[in-house]
Amino acid sequence: MKNCGKCIYEKSCSNCKADEIISVEFYAVQNLSRHGSLFGIAIDIGTTTVVFELLNLQTGERIAVFSCVNSQREFGLDVISRISQAVSGNAVRLHEVIMDNIQQGISSVLTQSGVEKNEISRIVICGNTTMLHLLQNFSCETLGVFPFTPVSVELVRKNLFGLETIILPGVSAFIGADIVAGVFYCDKTLESNLLIDLGTNGEMVLFNDKKILAASVAAGPAFEGGNISSGTASVPGAIAKARYSPETNSFLCDTINKKPPVGICGTGVISVCAELIRHGLVDETGFLKTDCVIIANGEKQIQFTQKDIREVQLAKSAVRAGIEVLIEEAGISYKNIGKVFLAGGFGYTMDAESAAVLGLIPEALKNKIHAAGNAALGGAAKFLLDPSCEPEIQKIAASTKEINLATHPRFQELFITHCNF
Repeated sequence: MKNCGKCIYEKSCSNCKADEIISVEFYAVQNLSRHGSLFGIAIDIGTTTVVFELLNLQTGERIAVFSCVNSQREFGLDVISRISQAVSGNAVRLHEVIMDNIQQGISSVLTQSGVEKNEISRIVICGNTTMLHLLQNFSCETLGVFPFTPVSVELVRKNLFGLETIILPGVSAFIGADIVAGVFYCDKTLESNLLIDLGTNGEMVLFNDKKILAASVAAGPAFEGGNISSGTASVPGAIAKARYSPETNSFLCDTINKKPPVGICGTGVISVCAELIRHGLVDETGFLKTDCVIIANGEKQIQFTQKDIREVQLAKSAVRAGIEVLIEEAGISYKNIGKVFLAGGFGYTMDAESAAVLGLIPEALKNKIHAAGNAALGGAAKFLLDPSCEPEIQKIAASTKEINLATHPRFQELFITHCNF
């Protein structure tokens, strides 16, 4: 990505020809201080997207948010592919690509906001363990083979791009700093809460103020529009919600920024699938009763196919089985869960009813759902504004117990059970 800093809500910029910008948002800021190092940048490095937030450290005011596609996608859509590429000789290139993404993202928020680089006090970065290994040029040799040992998941302070940079701590190869930051961002109470972070990987954390259980599954990229025939990232024009009209045998679609439809993003995938189930076009086994369904006509015809249904089934079943294992391990029931924080790279809030129709979220929990947005970025921003919280975030990382779903005796059984809608 080579961004000129003038790309605002453009998938392709006519000025710099960049084709990986997702969005740039800038906020009207009054009395922007020009005195001293009063600004900071929080960064969440996701497998699919990289998101930046520029904040005024004195007031906590959000000044800018920038997101772009993680250009490492050319090496594969998931962490396993990128680990494989890293150990096959592309580690340096993977490191260079993410460093380029970050440098260009920082340049964009500074250019558009008018903040100077010498006014940036610090940067805080979170991300999954593989992304942070590639960022720090760590070897990925042991990440992809049993017992999946990271080089380091410790909190790190270093100088990147001439700026003080803090990389937040993780737990393991599969529970990264993005999840630690997400738990840090969410409310912790005496009752148990559930954080579900849905992306290329699905992470589930059951936590209260005394105990934290976490698990991770390879959900695949369906929840971010990947491996879907008309899938797309959460770009302007992406279908984020759909309603089926039996009278006209057609869909009414809501798109991001109300732009003409260009594809279906993660929330749209869930919405479309739920509508097909509600109206009997897909049965409980996931069988689509026609070759494909036309969702919209945009620059190209936007379809939803049998293969897309199967991608959703596999992803939702893996996540649901993980949720059930955590609840069983904690020895509690749905009634003991206070809030369900739903986070991830969706771009738009997931409809709780649709998630329940799919069976992604248990019916008993749908009224407890709270949209957490990008909880990882929220946690990084929270730490950016108050570094004195370091003992708290270190405690979260140190006290999190990971449940290995791959070897758990109940996971496969629950996975098969929840494959059906």
